[in-house]
Amino acid sequence: MKIVFTGGGTGGHVIPNLAVIAALKKFKPRAEIVYIGCRNSIEEQLVKEAGLKFFAVKSGKLRRYFSLRNLTDAAKIPVGILQAIRLLRRLKPDAVFAKGGYVSIPTAVAAGILKIPLIIHESDATFGLATKIAARFASKICVSFATTQSSAKTILTGNPIRQNGNAARGKKFLKFGNRKPIVLITGGSSGASFLNRLVELVAKTLGRKVNLVWITGGQISKPLKFPGLRVFDFLRKEYLDVLAASDLVVSRAGANAIMEIAAAGKPSLLIPLPREGSRGDQILNAKFFRQAKAAEVIYQETLTAQEFIETVLKMLKNKKQLKQMGEAAVKLSPKDAAQKIAKIILDEAKN
Repeated sequence: MKIVFTGGGTGGHVIPNLAVIAALKKFKPRAEIVYIGCRNSIEEQLVKEAGLKFFAVKSGKLRRYFSLRNLTDAAKIPVGILQAIRLLRRLKPDAVFAKGGYVSIPTAVAAGILKIPLIIHESDATFGLATKIAARFASKICVSFATTQSSAKTILTGNPIRQNGNAARGKKFLKFGNRKPIVLITGGSSGASFLNRLVELVAKTLGRKVNLVWITGGQISKPLKFPGLRVFDFLRKEYLDVLAASDLVVSRAGANAIMEIAAAGKPSLLIPLPREGSRGDQILNAKFFRQAKAAEVIYQETLTAQEFIETVLKMLKNKKQLKQMGEAAVKLSPKDAAQKIAKIILDEAKN
């Protein structure tokens, strides 16, 4: 049996795919897994690190704001579809699984044209553009939220995530050497320019009372340095251990990020990506967590450095509330989502 996986552009698309692949290999150890993505991308890097076969096709990012690059990127998509058709004809997979992101569009469309069973997954509460396009060709649509639009093809699976980390191992890795609370600040695999600018403003003040772990996404060339600060461009296998070691997580509200926070049972302060330049999915994700009392939410449009400092310190001071938030978060974490999706893929591949 041969299964093709696709999806990328950010770690939020690739990492869930790797979780599903790991589950699928447990059910079908001899299954051949092939990954299709873009050249010189995060998916190529992570997939090759995982020891999987990787093939590249062209794909263009369709931005929700005006950019001349939309014209050149749009022209890449038909080329990518033709490349994907030729590739799938050669590979002859039994099924294709698309996680989303602009990277997945050519392969998903090619699978539809070639009548190969296509299973897709949407992490967020609303469909992204890639999901809307791929849904036309999909035999099954897996979703993470019960509130996501449904059809006869839709199955509620939850969001596939990696296994939890180890707090002791995370603290050993960070080497803070004190008992100050640890605050993890992350904007995702590609970083968040707003959060990075914010950390530059507040780090020294917060650093007097807490230990800060700052994941920049590689956006900062000369980050701050002082004993209570650890700066990383991106964390791979160490991330889950650092997450487990943290007392509070400050994050964007991408579905994969918040579900890993939830699985780790961590309280969080979410700063969702604003509607400008997005479809508002992170705002809905953040509201869902706040309504479940699993997180606090503040919006970047009105956020000041002083408000951020005060909010973080206030949350850390209320240990009872932090504990309750962590307990509420665990209840939102996906249960066996990767295994559920793997079974759906295998079922579709047999048909």
